[in-house]
Amino acid sequence: MGERQILFMRGLHGEPLHIERAEGAYLFTRDGRKLLDAGSGAVVVNVGQGRSELARVAAEQLAQLDYIVPLWVSPAREKLVERLSHWTPPKLNRFYFTSGGSEAVEAAIKFAIFYHSLKRQPQKKKIISRELSYHGNTLGALSASGNLARRANFDHVLFDWPKIPPSYCYRCPWGKSYSSCGLECADALEAEIKRHGADSLAAFIAEPMVGASGGVIPPVKEYWPRIAEICRRNGVLLIADEVMTGFGRTGKRFAVEHWDVQPDIIVGGKGLTGGYVPMGMVAVDENLVEECERAAGDFMFFTYSAHPLACAVADRVLEIMEREKLVEHAAQIGAKLGARLRSALNGHPMVGDIRGTGLFWGIELVRDVRSKEPYPSNARVLNRVLSAAVRRGLFFYPSNGMGPDRNGDAAMITPPFVIGDAEVEFIATTLHAALDDVLPNLE
Repeated sequence: MGERQILFMRGLHGEPLHIERAEGAYLFTRDGRKLLDAGSGAVVVNVGQGRSELARVAAEQLAQLDYIVPLWVSPAREKLVERLSHWTPPKLNRFYFTSGGSEAVEAAIKFAIFYHSLKRQPQKKKIISRELSYHGNTLGALSASGNLARRANFDHVLFDWPKIPPSYCYRCPWGKSYSSCGLECADALEAEIKRHGADSLAAFIAEPMVGASGGVIPPVKEYWPRIAEICRRNGVLLIADEVMTGFGRTGKRFAVEHWDVQPDIIVGGKGLTGGYVPMGMVAVDENLVEECERAAGDFMFFTYSAHPLACAVADRVLEIMEREKLVEHAAQIGAKLGARLRSALNGHPMVGDIRGTGLFWGIELVRDVRSKEPYPSNARVLNRVLSAAVRRGLFFYPSNGMGPDRNGDAAMITPPFVIGDAEVEFIATTLHAALDDVLPNLE
């Protein structure tokens, strides 16, 4: 069977890898190669692959109960809700389940609009977000996304919702330096709220640390506390999109914990099940849901919401993370990874910035280190670096088309939480070698 009969669309990604099996942090290809998966797939495989314990859980659940209407309750759902209530911030203990992150973001946006509508404020229907962002592949989630490459060909049907620049010190949109900048990146939210009127705005949604649209961009420490204060003062719900950063990726259970911020809504996915089954999650402040219940609100489910198999696997994945202390390990080994990336790559003529925390790191590539000029998108530099890395046995998650002109590249280093010192060293040295492979052939 030809490739075009397997893939829906070939796109611009070149020849696909054929992966036969996986174990821990490693992938094994059809032609006999072994690859270290330093991207955790699409930043998904937090607990590593090939865990027979999870295979047994899945088989047992399917033998017991495979599907019920999401209005009903399965034992697996009860267990997961109880466990999740100890993972999420206080009071964010009302959970809506989906089949993935895009659906979860869509549901969170819908809930924000739904909530204000029940409070007889139907005019509060706009969603503010950020320019460098990606929130998902559905039309609502894509409307909230600022990723120009992923919005292309759909802009004409998306909601025209307002967007502000992110906290991005390496390329400050205001040309300022931290900490003398006055935190204009946060005050931009206040200005946008005033421009549109708080009475027209349902929510502000943002990734705690920009993910694939910026190649990992952690904010300055004062950013999120001020954002939260601005939202609450103006009656705008705060949605933290933790699909990528949640469930331990940054060395905390959720990234908002780095700044002691409590959003109204957290969106999760990816690491919730570690890739073993598809699942997304929306955690909402119980007070908001109770207000909706008092107003006789009814929020429609998806067909596969709270699927028993997904709930059983998610509960066991979180149990594994607790038992093996994988969030703590992500923080500790992540600090080693960051230090080794900096020692190996600082000073390389293609590396402009190295940033991150936990097991969530980005290396921004530039054509000129001094001017920070990015490579043009048509040079496909990141793809060439990724191909060189794969030839050497390393996969990372690519982040390209980042800037306002769709130029800009970053390699995302986001390995599974089961890596050790040997993998840290292999990632750093192999990435350096891959950059060296590509550099002589650049103009």
